[in-house]
Amino acid sequence: MVKTVLQLTVKEILKRPLFHKAEAIASEEALNRTVKWVHIMEVTQVGHLLNGHELILCTGIGWHDDEALSLSFLQQLIDSGASGLCIELGLYAKQPFDKMKELALRENFPLIFFHEEVRYIDITQDLHAYFIYQHHRMVSELETLSTALNQLLLSGKGMMSLLRLLHQTTGAQVAFFPLGAEAHFIPHMPRAKADSFYEQWVYGKMFAEPQQKPLIAHRPILALDHLFADLLLQGKQELSEFQILALDRAATAIAQEMMRTKYMEERRRHKEDLWSVDWLSGKHSANDIRDYFRSLKPRAKLTGVTVCLFEFDDNTEQLTDKEDGALLIQKNMVARAIFEGEGFLLLPLLQHGQIVFIVLDQLGAVKYKERLLRAIDRLQKTEQLQEPAFFSSHIGIGSYMTQLTNVQESYETAKETISIQKDIGPLPSPFYSDLHLHKIIYTLKKADALPALMEDYIGPVVASDQEKNGHLLQTLHLYLKLSGSKQETAKALFIARQTLYHRLDKLASLLGNDFMEPGKRLTIELALCAYEYVHGPIV
Repeated sequence: MVKTVLQLTVKEILKRPLFHKAEAIASEEALNRTVKWVHIMEVTQVGHLLNGHELILCTGIGWHDDEALSLSFLQQLIDSGASGLCIELGLYAKQPFDKMKELALRENFPLIFFHEEVRYIDITQDLHAYFIYQHHRMVSELETLSTALNQLLLSGKGMMSLLRLLHQTTGAQVAFFPLGAEAHFIPHMPRAKADSFYEQWVYGKMFAEPQQKPLIAHRPILALDHLFADLLLQGKQELSEFQILALDRAATAIAQEMMRTKYMEERRRHKEDLWSVDWLSGKHSANDIRDYFRSLKPRAKLTGVTVCLFEFDDNTEQLTDKEDGALLIQKNMVARAIFEGEGFLLLPLLQHGQIVFIVLDQLGAVKYKERLLRAIDRLQKTEQLQEPAFFSSHIGIGSYMTQLTNVQESYETAKETISIQKDIGPLPSPFYSDLHLHKIIYTLKKADALPALMEDYIGPVVASDQEKNGHLLQTLHLYLKLSGSKQETAKALFIARQTLYHRLDKLASLLGNDFMEPGKRLTIELALCAYEYVHGPIV
């Protein structure tokens, strides 16, 4: 059963005993204006004295027979959001001015006239008592609602029961838009109307017209400082204070329900990590993978996969070793929502002291790197000022694989990207596909071939600099980087051309006169890159 919407309108006030002999000049829309307070006012400058929704009582002493002043007074009330104007006709205001009537009708603003003397003190006492009664009733109704919401949460009857209770309590249209999931409307809306409603919300058209604002209220559903859904309430007329407060309580309960269900889902997924571990080890066939994701997300069209690794420090590792890994589960909940917002399906797990994100693409590699970096950046921002930070240390992103069975290769390349950063520090782009020469050098390092490469091709130059500090290694590095341009090299080194020629002659004597021939030059450049990989930038 729909409960009474706790608000008082001009139409309902006119039914009260003290208004039985009053004359109302008002449209139907004007009569539906909400009244939240009643106030006696005789001064003519009122704009700064009102908060809105007041029913104003006056005798007309402020303007008397001045029609222009009466119109100014009425316009100020309209502009201030007052609910209506009551005028006692008699000693000061003989008859209502026609232009006041015209203005009131044009603005849908109610005018109420008393043709006999009335005691305004009796009206204010009567209405104020009613407002206080309504307030106490509203508090009682809200407590009843809170109790009912808590009972539904404890009963485990799900999200729809909470939405239905909100509708039954407020009598208003309820719309619920969870991120990445189907929208819900209570009561049910025809498909075309529901699609139009959702489109207006998504494109920001719902609050475009000022007169629509009081008809709709919105509350974001937040959990762990992240947006999970939007909850809207739409009335046929201006929403009451009770309806707004009921929406607040329902939004809190819905956030708790979403947190509970997502937490339980994440715990279940946490127990299913063994499947992902076997997948990373190459133990699942193409059919196994297809069947698994059909059961997980039947409508998903997976176009590729990559593995993203986060390697955290010792303190974080100790924390995640605790029973249940509750904090990690919470962070994974937020991560899933963020990555899904960028077109990815995320399978997170903890593996060998690293957080492993298996990232499945659903958009066909369209702006893949841009979307992935944006998701990681948003995830890292959720950890600002938090300890421990799981996602703010070394990041390694493996190769993008169009065949899901090749996820093991992406995993291995992601680990290699992490290992390279341990050697040389954070990379500007943590993608394996952007490593280029670093891949070759890392392979040579694993084969213990770097010392021999550097000794054979730049060893004499390094030894000469250590003995005489002749800046030959720096000169060689810049000379090759600038494609053998003597003018540009001398300029970059801030030395005279003759000094450069002397150094080049020295380099030729150490490396051989053929050091600029293509094959040897390419190997020398690789040896220089290996030197920087091991010792840092050449300066």
